Formats: sequence, C-alpha cells, structure tokens
Amino acid sequence: MRNLLKVLLLALGLVTASVSAAESPQMADSHPVDYVVKDGDTLWDIAGKFLKDPWRWKQIWRSNPDIQNPDLIYPGDRLVLRYDENGPYLEHLSSRERAARKTVKMTPAVYIEQLDRAIPAIPPGVIMPFLTDPRIVEEGGLNDTAYITEGVEGNILLGQLSEVYARKVDGAPGTKYKVLRMGDPLVDPDSKKVLAYETVFLGEAEMVRPGDPAKMMLTRAVQEVQPGDRMLPYAKKVSFPYYQPATVTRPVTAYIMSTYGSLSETAMGEIVTISVGEQDGIRQGDVLQIMRNAGLATDPITKKKYERPVERSGVLMVFKTFDKVSYALIMRSTKAVHVGDRVVNFN
Repeated sequence: MRNLLKVLLLALGLVTASVSAAESPQMADSHPVDYVVKDGDTLWDIAGKFLKDPWRWKQIWRSNPDIQNPDLIYPGDRLVLRYDENGPYLEHLSSRERAARKTVKMTPAVYIEQLDRAIPAIPPGVIMPFLTDPRIVEEGGLNDTAYITEGVEGNILLGQLSEVYARKVDGAPGTKYKVLRMGDPLVDPDSKKVLAYETVFLGEAEMVRPGDPAKMMLTRAVQEVQPGDRMLPYAKKVSFPYYQPATVTRPVTAYIMSTYGSLSETAMGEIVTISVGEQDGIRQGDVLQIMRNAGLATDPITKKKYERPVERSGVLMVFKTFDKVSYALIMRSTKAVHVGDRVVNFN
C-alpha cells in the first residue's frame, strides 16, 4: 500500500456522447468481465486488463448518476464490463459512500485529490522526483540563483563537509539547498536550436551563517564542487497531480532528447525528455506515439541499401511541461526506445 496523499490519475474523463461502432475500442484478449481493485493497482494497468490500448479508457467509461465522482477508484471497488447499443462500458460499483468527497479543480487538465487510498494511474514514486526537483532549466534559468565563491580557507577543491562561502543565498541556519551545475544543452534535431539545459546534481549544502557572503557547509557531495556552482533551495512538498490523459490527434512532431540516467536507449517505465512543451500546446496527460527509425538494411538480392520503414516502438505520457520541452513516462514499449526517436500524434 502506498504512502499518504495517493491520488487517482483520472484517465481521459467521462463519456457523455455515444461511441460509434467504428470508434469502439479493441478489447484485450482474455479480458475479464469484472475486476476487484487491489492495493498497488494503477488505473493504467487495470485499463490494460480490459483494453488493448489502455489510454482509450474513456471510451468504455460511463457517468454514474448515483455518485458525485464516479472516476475515483479505491481498493475493494468492483468494475463490471457491460454492453449496450453503444458498445462495451464499465460499471463502477461500491462507490456510493464516497460521493461526499470533494475534488478541487486546479486547471482544466490537472486536479489534486486529498486521498490516502485512491489508486493512481501510474506509480507515483516513478515521477515524483521529477515533479519536486526538475533536472531541466531553460536558457539563463540559473543566472540569478545563489552560487559558491570559494572554500572558507580559500580552497577551490571542495567536497563533503567542506565549508564554503556563497552569494545571493537567503535562508535561516539549517536551510538545505541542492548544488547544481549547468549540464548539456538539449538541442532540437530539426532547428538545431537549444531548447533547454539539463542540470548536473553535485550534492547538498546547508546554511551555517547568513550574510553576503553566507557561510555554508557541503553536507553531501556526489561530485567535486567548484567555485561558480549554483545552489537552489529544495522545492516544497507537492501533492501528486490528478491527470486526465488523452491521446493527441493534432499534428505533433518531436524527438526524444534525453533519457534519465543518460542511457542511449530505454524502455517501459522510464523517464524521457521530449522536444515540445507548453508553447507547442503540449499539456500534462498528453499521450503520444514513439516512432523508431531503424536505419538502413541490405537487400539480399540486389545487395543495395534500402531504408527500413518507421515503426511504432512505444507510447508515452507527458507528466510535466516546460516552455519548450517536457518530461514524459514511457507507458508501453515493444522495442528499445532511443535518444533521437520521433514522437508523434495519433492519426
């Protein structure tokens, strides 16, 4: 069972319009006719028990007029597959007593629900570090932040338990900061423009004595710290967002720019950075396809090279947006996903 403030990831909203036969979702092979929700379940996994494409959850979800929030699902609830003239739909049972729970609407796409047992659609532990302390800054994003000038003894080789001076830093004694350095640029493969920068986590510092310069201690160092390295206060604790995932059908062409851990390839359950963000109309919860270009092959008859077709290798969901880039979680992969793979909308 997961920690407090568990939040259901609302998948795709309520269906109020009829679903035509042509739009009916494909049911998963050997799908159940009912399912009792268990601790540790995610909404995405449950949807995958019924559907071949879990992100099409809204097509089998119907509003239940007897309760206020029919999309909040808890361990012990029962989902029953039924059919009517519009096709398959899921009926949600054992929720009547939760009608009084209040959902606070934050934006059209994100909600915060103060619940301790509602199931999320994806494991919160996977993405929470990227929500509380993003590893991406946009150009100039560290220019006005606090920075280390030197060690107290004038030394420039700084490690764990080193006392240092820093400027532009506020906070009472004991306040903790993360120590960062500007990392590699994230460059759009098409325009060749720098969209943002990754940051390198160097360690942690704690305020000893405020002032200008302030006196700090490096309480943790995973790499050598140098004069000029930046410091940011740790973000305040945040609640897990309450998303509305939806497939994107408007034209989107982007690329996977980096993978968490700097690996050249990755797979389901991993975090990637993609080359589109808020200015491109990307929202939290957007679901996109990953397309792999496998390069050239040799024809066994002609012995000439030919280009392999581009094939879908996975599906990802955007969970945090910046101005020009976004974080996304790979929700499904049939092949290894690589840096440079294209990310496109659904047709």
